Amino acid sequence: MALLRTFEDREYLPEYGTLLLRDAEPWGPARVRVDELLREYAVRTQACGSIARAGDGWIEGRASDGYHAVRLESHDAPPSEDDDWADVVETPLATAGTVGLTTVTGGAPRDSFRLGEPGLYRLRFCRRPADDGDSYLLRFWPVPADPGPPRWLVRSRPLLSEHDLAQPTMRTRGGGPAARFRYATSDLLSLLLWARESEATVTLHWLADRLLSTPDAVRAVLRHAVDDGLLAPFDGTDGPMTLVIRPTPRETRQAPPQPPTRPAGTGRLLGTGGVVRSEARAGSHAGTCAGGPPHASGPAMAWVATTGSQAPERGTRSPTPPPGPPPRAGLVGSGGELVMWRDDAPVVVARWPGVQVARAMQSRHGTVLLTSTQTVLVRPDGEFVLLGTDMGWHAVLDAAGDQLAAVEYHVGRRPRHRLHLVDLADGSRRSMPWDETDHVSAVGIHAGAVYASVDGGGASVRWVPGEEPEPLPHALRQVDPYSGVALARGGSHPVLLVRPDGEVVPLPVDPAATLVPGGRQLCSWVHAPPGLRLYDPARPDRPRMLALPGGSATGPRPGGPVWESPEHVLIPAQDGHNEIGASLVRLHLRSGLMEGLTLPPEVGYRPVLVRPLFQTIGDDQPRSAGRTVRRPHRPADP
Repeated sequence: MALLRTFEDREYLPEYGTLLLRDAEPWGPARVRVDELLREYAVRTQACGSIARAGDGWIEGRASDGYHAVRLESHDAPPSEDDDWADVVETPLATAGTVGLTTVTGGAPRDSFRLGEPGLYRLRFCRRPADDGDSYLLRFWPVPADPGPPRWLVRSRPLLSEHDLAQPTMRTRGGGPAARFRYATSDLLSLLLWARESEATVTLHWLADRLLSTPDAVRAVLRHAVDDGLLAPFDGTDGPMTLVIRPTPRETRQAPPQPPTRPAGTGRLLGTGGVVRSEARAGSHAGTCAGGPPHASGPAMAWVATTGSQAPERGTRSPTPPPGPPPRAGLVGSGGELVMWRDDAPVVVARWPGVQVARAMQSRHGTVLLTSTQTVLVRPDGEFVLLGTDMGWHAVLDAAGDQLAAVEYHVGRRPRHRLHLVDLADGSRRSMPWDETDHVSAVGIHAGAVYASVDGGGASVRWVPGEEPEPLPHALRQVDPYSGVALARGGSHPVLLVRPDGEVVPLPVDPAATLVPGGRQLCSWVHAPPGLRLYDPARPDRPRMLALPGGSATGPRPGGPVWESPEHVLIPAQDGHNEIGASLVRLHLRSGLMEGLTLPPEVGYRPVLVRPLFQTIGDDQPRSAGRTVRRPHRPADP
């Protein structure tokens, strides 16, 4: 019996009262199979239970607000009993072999802790109050095929008190008997699910012994579970019981109604038509666009763009847009699938289940995926390369797609931030010399220099690796990697355009406006009715409005629009389908033409589009890699 490894975090900050661990390598070796109801969120019960619970790749424990000290230990056999803990429970766990602390909305763990080989483990979860937060000890050891059901060993308070049993369990928020019944029901269902794995004989007294409670309390919890629809009704509690757990119903999404005769917004529907597969596209997906904006198979439509509130002319007609390719750089499905189109067919290149990908970017060395806590590179052969932990989605690529600037952050009693420049060819990094207590964020890379926002966004610096950061006269918030054009915050002028030669141009535009790739235009997204507002820096007071179908997702959250080239932008649907019944649309800026794209159902609800890597041409205007830029197709004359 030996202690193999330890890990300790003395500044763990939980969310929603939940201490949470998840598998850190869900793409790793095949795991042992257990009941599907042991997966996370498979059964609609109160999180954590009264002390803690575990399942297939996850562990939840009750926690209060504030920072806590958490220690993880890996053993090769059951460790000795733990004394002086207020709450102790032992529970099985199915895992791929590596776990880590995370948060409810945090996705994959920041730090990985190796337990051992994939399989079944036993966890002894211990908790006690401390002067500054609570202390937790989680001890893991491998077990054979039958891990044994959970057992509650020490409770600081009973599962249900006599006072709880005497009170009505009204369905109300907050504490009181109703809340304690919910936590007790969560304990009961966790015990029953693992009991099925062990084929244990379930009786009332067996449940009371395992839950460290009384038969009367267990009877009350069973009634509560049936009333809540979590257990099917059953006959008596005098002998062995057959209890059937009801899973959480999966929400089904119905297709939206057919589109109306005219769209919302300032544009007017001109014509619709089905699009067939283009024979010219047979072969490589990254072929040339032969006569206009790219188009994809699926329903297509053309719109007329208007400026301001100007109405389109009556009687205008437009031909059906020609077909074109699907999203050029692919997308990430809701199940963590990285999907790319090869020979006109969607192919799952890699899979990263159990995480919420916030952004995805194409580089010269693969696809960069960013969650709130981890950044990985998926190489073309599907290999995962971890670029950093505690590195969220605030990252930028250089124009060549070789280097990534990202900030490693630690949130705790002593927050710290480090800006790294990562070489995607080998994963090596260089760090900017800076006061780590100062908040810093990367805003762009251009011509070998990294531009960063510091002092909470009130100032900015230019950093060339190997040199000291150089303060800049403006508070930059975006730097275009292709042209070097930047946007900055100003005093009386919320938006300043800073050209590479140092010229500063105040712009009377939406303060939330951003640069279109290439730096020749600015844009801002309109939510209701959905649209895209474009600004020419030479005439910023005369924006051009392009209307979008109702139901388009124009917000900045994951699953929003992505620039496919300086002339084309992909806009996903808000709820899976927009008003024209498409998963997303492709908009051509110059002509205002738009087409609907239908994605394969396997990618799930609201996938995250991969931002393509652009190339540059002679005048530093970027273009899509592997595609020739030609004069756009324009609507025909009336």
